[in-house]
Formats: sequence, structure tokens, C-alpha cells
Amino acid sequence: MADRPLVVVLLATHEGVEFLREQVDSILAQRGVEVRIVISDDASKDATPALLQELAADPRVQLLEPGRFGSAHANFLRLIRDADVTGAAAVAFSDQDDIWNLDRLARQLEQLREADAVSANVIADFGDRRVLLDKAQPQRSFDYVLESAGPGCTFVLTPHAFDVVRRVVVDDPEAAAAPIHDWLVYAIVRAAGLRWHIDKAPVIDYRQHDRNVAGANIGLGSARTRLARLRSGAFRTEAAVIARIASRVAEGAERSRLAALASLLERDDLRARLTLLRGVGSLRRRASERVVLAGLLALGLW
Repeated sequence: MADRPLVVVLLATHEGVEFLREQVDSILAQRGVEVRIVISDDASKDATPALLQELAADPRVQLLEPGRFGSAHANFLRLIRDADVTGAAAVAFSDQDDIWNLDRLARQLEQLREADAVSANVIADFGDRRVLLDKAQPQRSFDYVLESAGPGCTFVLTPHAFDVVRRVVVDDPEAAAAPIHDWLVYAIVRAAGLRWHIDKAPVIDYRQHDRNVAGANIGLGSARTRLARLRSGAFRTEAAVIARIASRVAEGAERSRLAALASLLERDDLRARLTLLRGVGSLRRRASERVVLAGLLALGLW
């Protein structure tokens, strides 16, 4: 119906034929909204390109010229740069392998009345069990430097917030070096002083399988992987990239604070660690993660 708000959905694909049809069906079946799906495929060698041509028979599905981007991050940046979002009341992000609740977009559009961007919890679906992934802890002043708001596949932005993100992606030469698109998008929106709401209610089934680019991050294996990245310095390097980009988005005192934080993250000395330790309360949403980070800083492991 013409009076229903249009949501443009940005969907990145790469060899996702096993899950893609169910994902697209759940988007096209959204209640209370009109949708236009813009899809960018990254050099799929399976049957994904053929399925995409079939799906594009629906006029609500638009295919960008396929390319070779090399990562989900690069593919989503391409979508942010190139997708036609004309007329959209909101812009949403989608993975290729989830299933959306049918009222997902209608619910999040209501939340956009009081925010510039929203995200939500998800149900991680392992096939034999389902687990709530809770990312809805109260936001801290600089949590976006060290973490995303949750899975990017739950993000919905107002046209203004999306335009801010698009300008940074186009103009900031370091955007391509950011670790992953959802963390980058969250940081840009927050650094710009815009309002972000994290919904406690799950809005998608976040299907887990052996080809997930970024999975549910639960269990001992994921914990060991995260600790290894912390101790190697990789996570600190990634956070410094995010902080530098955010500092160029922010204004006034916030810009200076972010530049100083980026400088601390670029260093690995006792004074930098102690300064970060004093400010650890602003860096993570979850209390237990603030405790872990404080311990790692105090022990000189991060």
C-alpha cells in the first residue's frame, strides 16, 4: 500500500545459497511496511548468483553489479556507498542467513520516533538450541570505541543517520580499514551525537553455522578467541582505528576526548594502560566486561 513507510534493506551476499531464500522471504513478508532490498554479491561461486537472478524477478529486489570485495565489511561499505535509498523512511541492514520476525521493521520504525538509529537483541539459533544474545545494557559514553551495539543485522537508521554514515564511508580514507561494518556504523552515529536505542526484545533468528563471518560469541571457544585477540594487540589496534574515525566525526570537546583516547590505544606502555584503567567505566556496556578489561589493563595484558 502506498501509505506504508518504505524501508530500504541492504543485504550483502557471498555463497549463501543454502540460507538466502528464507532470509529474503522473511524480509519481503514484513508487516506494516514496504520494503526494497538492495543486494550486493561478493564473487559467489556457488548457486547464489542464479538464485539472486530468480529473486530479482520480484520488483522489490534490486541487484547491484556483482564484484569482488574480499570481506563482508567491504561488501557492506559498497552497499552504503552505492545503494539507492531514495524515498526511504529508514535504512536497514541484513545478513544473508537469518530469519526476521515478521513485525521486526514495524517495531523498529516505531522506536525511530524517539531515536536516530536502533538495534536489538537476537536469538542465536544453533539448530538444537536457541540462546538469547543480550546486547541491551545501558550505553556508556565511549562504549562504541570498543564494541558494536550488537549484530549489524538488527540495525535500522533514519535517513539522516544513514546520510551521516554514508558521508564518512565515502570521505574518510580509514573507513575501509575499520574491523567490521556494524562496529563502524555504531561508532559514527554515536560520535555524531545522534541517539541510538538498543531494544531488549529479539527481532531475528540469528542462524549459526560453520560459515558465519561473525557468530554469536558464546562458549569457551569464543572466549579463548577473544582473549587471544586482546593479548595479541589486534583488538586494541582495531579500537584505535574506530577512535580515530570517530574523532573526525565528533565536534568540540568530544572530538578532543576521542583523539586522546585513540592516542592511548595506539600506545602500549604503563602510563597509557593506567589512563585507560581510570576510564574503563566508560568503555564497555556490560559490567562483567568492564571488570575483565580492568584486570587485563592492570596486569599489562592489554
